[in-house]
Amino acid sequence: MFPRPRTTVAAALAAVAALLTPASAHAEAPGAEPARGEVFLTVSDAEDTWTRGVMLVCPDDGGGPHPRAAEACEAIDRSGGELRQLSGRQHDCTNEHRPVVAEATGIWRGSRVHWRSEFPNACAMLRQTGAVFDF
Repeated sequence: MFPRPRTTVAAALAAVAALLTPASAHAEAPGAEPARGEVFLTVSDAEDTWTRGVMLVCPDDGGGPHPRAAEACEAIDRSGGELRQLSGRQHDCTNEHRPVVAEATGIWRGSRVHWRSEFPNACAMLRQTGAVFDF
């Protein structure tokens, strides 16, 4: 079996997530905060041997699938929706070379988002992206 390109895997996972999201989840309750965004996040190794992903829905009422959704939503807001501007924890990482790729695809404040970046290891990714890719 040949590894699938990362974009194919991400697109397939995003399509499945969209199909599984009930229509009522998109409807806004009267007086509710308007939706800031829905972004599908993936992290994989550089060789495509594993991928994990989660849907980040903002605002999150605490019942969403992302374990640090409130912090992740706030971080994306602080970056103005520009994921390359994210900043995370300020701590040291080892020089271990185990590349990971982080990718985000979706809608943020009415604009399409597609961002992809490779990091030398998971620690370096979390140092740059903070709560957004900490799942």
